[in-house]
Amino acid sequence: MAFRKNSAGKPVRVFIADPHTIFREGIKKIIENDARFTVAGESVCCPLSDDKTDLSEIDLLLIFAIPLKAGIEAGISLKQLYPDLTTVLLTNNSRHPDLFIAIEGGFSGIIHKAVTEANLLEALNDLANGHTYYSPEVIANIQRKRAGQAQDAGKPSSINWTDKEREILKLIAKGHNNDEIAQLMDLKVRTIEGHKSRMALKANVPNTVNLVLFALKYNILELSDL
Repeated sequence: MAFRKNSAGKPVRVFIADPHTIFREGIKKIIENDARFTVAGESVCCPLSDDKTDLSEIDLLLIFAIPLKAGIEAGISLKQLYPDLTTVLLTNNSRHPDLFIAIEGGFSGIIHKAVTEANLLEALNDLANGHTYYSPEVIANIQRKRAGQAQDAGKPSSINWTDKEREILKLIAKGHNNDEIAQLMDLKVRTIEGHKSRMALKANVPNTVNLVLFALKYNILELSDL
């Protein structure tokens, strides 16, 4: 079953998976008051890869679970089945160590549950337009963690680069733009953009140029890849 995005101009369909009824109701109220979004479903737990939830009928999947790692693992499993599915992790702990697993596993966003209504809508809008979104307090913690890893180890060897990320890095290094990479890898442009944003966050660099330099410096890329 292929994941199908909404047609242009139609509300973005959001599925909320959260065990806290009050929080689900709060998100629903915010979404239902904004014409850009609609609630496509809700549950107390994340849909699993082997259940019968029709993921072709949603655009954004918001996940919160206790323990957090359970939601992350479920989201990663779904992402493998539906590569273009926009999965977003909800968290109440910006310092949780498993947040790194979520980023490396392909989550398009991490939103802190203390977010304001305006910031939540901004985040959902960014995600619906193919961008990544990580709450500021989450980014700050990740950057501190990455800096500490680099200092302790001498180089960021602990970063887990996927085969797909390495392939994208090589195509970037060869000068291909997002459209060309998407065609070569048979993926959507927004998927490539999401991968690039996550890779930059993993490497703690501000842009694609610095990402390539980082990859060369730490032998993730070779000169022969250019």
